[in-house]
This record gives sequence, structure tokens and C-alpha cells, in this order.
Amino acid sequence: MAAQTGRTQSKFIKFQIEDSGGTLRDIPIHSINGLGLEYGEVDVSAIQDAVKGFLSGQADYSLEVSGPVDTAAAQAASGSAAAAALSGSHTVLSDLAGALTPLGFGIYIGIRHYWETGEPVFGLSSSAANGIICINYNVSPDGMTYSASFRMYPASAAPAWGTSAIT
Repeated sequence: MAAQTGRTQSKFIKFQIEDSGGTLRDIPIHSINGLGLEYGEVDVSAIQDAVKGFLSGQADYSLEVSGPVDTAAAQAASGSAAAAALSGSHTVLSDLAGALTPLGFGIYIGIRHYWETGEPVFGLSSSAANGIICINYNVSPDGMTYSASFRMYPASAAPAWGTSAIT
């Protein structure tokens, strides 16, 4: 199927993150925060300026996801034009909280079908100095849902938009 254009639905979004062994896994999600970098503002205006002036500060990125608690076995991540091959959220995420190993991740946006090469993906491949780290993983027993927070590894490259799979 050729990459498409137009509006899409959240059911065609998949989230992949590396597990503690460095293998990408598809994780079930209910929600994910906005995608993209945020830039702080530095006020550079002087008293005599008629209008405030600003410079863009350093980029910042944080990732917040939530979804159902699942203890299914880990599965190999899905590829292009395939539905997510879901691994258990608890199986993968419970080992990541507090670890200082940079992790690769990808958020794949399928346009009117499951994501395929050529459609939007936001993420970052990991290396010894690039990736995100999990700073928080919590389970809510009320609804059997999880929430996880990720921040950038110190001095990491910034995640970026692309159209090919994260490796």
C-alpha cells in the first residue's frame, strides 16, 4: 500500500521503545503527550524597547505515555505496514524506571492505515550517548493502567521527525 495523505485516527499510532536489553518493542498506549521540541524563551528586551524581544532557548523534550497494564511476553517490534505486535507494558516498562541507559524510541503515525515507510515518525535511535531515560513508571490498581515519563539522556541529540523506521 502506498503512503497516504489526509486525516487519520489514533488507532493507527504505535509506540515503540527499547527494552532493558536494547530490543525495540511495541507497547500498548491509551494516551501520549504532544510530539515535538519545546524551546524556552529568553527575554532580551531593554527598557526603551516598545515591544518585548525574545530569543529562542535550548530545546527540551519530555514524553508521557499511559495505557493498560499488560504482562504479556515481549514480542519483536512490528515493521512497516503492520499492526503493532504488542509486548506487555509491565513486562517492558517495569525494568526501565530509574535505569540510566539511553533508550531509542519511535512514535509512528499511520495515515488512514497502519504506519508504513514514508509516513510520519518521531523518535530517536539510541547509542551510548543518545536516547531517553524512564524517570517514572506507576501502576494505578483502580483501572489497571500505567503511566510512564521519559526525559532526554544528558547531552543527547534531539529526537526528530522522519519517514523511516527507528533502528
